[in-house]
Amino acid sequence: MNFLRQFWTATSRTVQQIQLSFAGWVLLLLCASLQFIFSLPHAIALRKLFLLIAFLLAFKYFWEGLKKQPKPLLTAVLIFVAFQVWMLVISGFISSQPLASFSEWKGQWLPPFMDFVAGIGLARALMLSRMKNPSAIIVLSILIPVTAFLCANAIAIIHGWIQASAFLPSQPGIGDHKGINGYLVALLAPILIADLLSRFIKGNRLLPLPVWAISGLLIFAIGTLIATTNRNGIVIMIMTFMLCVMIMIPEIRKIYSAKRVISFVVATLVFVLAIALVSYKIDPRWQTFAETIPIAWDIDRDLLWLNGDDASAAPLTPSGKQVDISEYSRIAWAHEGWRMLKQHPWGIEIARDTFRKLELEKYGHAGMSHSHNSWIDLGLNVGIPGLILWGSFLALLARFGWQTWRTHKEPLGLALAVLVIMFALRGLLDSIFRDHELEQFLLVTSLLLGTLCFGRKDFHQGRINNGS
Repeated sequence: MNFLRQFWTATSRTVQQIQLSFAGWVLLLLCASLQFIFSLPHAIALRKLFLLIAFLLAFKYFWEGLKKQPKPLLTAVLIFVAFQVWMLVISGFISSQPLASFSEWKGQWLPPFMDFVAGIGLARALMLSRMKNPSAIIVLSILIPVTAFLCANAIAIIHGWIQASAFLPSQPGIGDHKGINGYLVALLAPILIADLLSRFIKGNRLLPLPVWAISGLLIFAIGTLIATTNRNGIVIMIMTFMLCVMIMIPEIRKIYSAKRVISFVVATLVFVLAIALVSYKIDPRWQTFAETIPIAWDIDRDLLWLNGDDASAAPLTPSGKQVDISEYSRIAWAHEGWRMLKQHPWGIEIARDTFRKLELEKYGHAGMSHSHNSWIDLGLNVGIPGLILWGSFLALLARFGWQTWRTHKEPLGLALAVLVIMFALRGLLDSIFRDHELEQFLLVTSLLLGTLCFGRKDFHQGRINNGS
């Protein structure tokens, strides 16, 4: 009892010294919980409840921070709001079903905006406290729950292997799709790589963890992608490595000799090639990839791609092998979606199945509700003006992170820039500008953005203009 009393006294004293309000503690707990809940199937009601409470708690901090007018944040909010307004214009004046479009906007795009507000508000609340390292707490609120989900997922996958007494590819684990692993790793990788490279050039570390822990977590993330044969996730991971190294090379050259720089680049290439080779050996779908591209792009030759994922009707490559139905269909859908976008440059409606409706209208048959290309699917909803607004929003976040890294050597800025760039590129491969993927991305990026905006005195005084 005496030990418990001493522990409670020490804990209470620490909490008082930190001077974070009760609302701030609840907001931190909710946002951290959301990072885990986002990827859970059948948890939509719980996710919405937590998000609503977090939004209400965060709005005061968000509004007070916005009134300080840190220009990168203010500009980002204005662009995001303009994007939301444009979708309402689409719903009210362009869509043939205004109420359905408005309902879809409310369900698909209002929650991401609330996530954005919640992340900014939490960052503001923590930066106003007397925590010793609030930026580390913010990053850990992302890292810990996402890692916990990946670990639970890995246990479920291994359990499936043990039961089957064999390696089973493409296992979803506790999620409802194997792609969740790739998406979560894409959130973690920029943070982990930025931390390791920043330490390598003797800069500031991002996480209060030893190097071996960060390295082990990164290797675990890569192993997760390979074990689930997540090709898109592996491609994005490799591109993340390459982009981070390219950004870091000018800084590395200032500290190390040319010989060591070359050795570092070669070691990175070997590591990346090893990942690619292992994936190639484990996943036989890579073997027909090059031959599949021209066949899939020629969508006028036949309409087999309209059948969705029907592998039995997949065409043959010149070498006599059947194309992988997934890559064949995705390439064909993207080509057809691009044609549709050129025909409807102002957008059509706010809906998740616009691609399918246009397929039915044109061919009388459809096998997939979306094109699996986020930029095309979003473009069919909001048109070229909407894509420009969304692209400008992402570009502003990436540029701000990049400029913060260049100006202050802040690894959090590097992580933000790479995270946003990789998310935009991932959108060319998967339909992720929707649902929980979009919500979690905006919560994570707003946490990083808010930390950078409110974490420095010059930001408080409004002297950093758009990251320059």
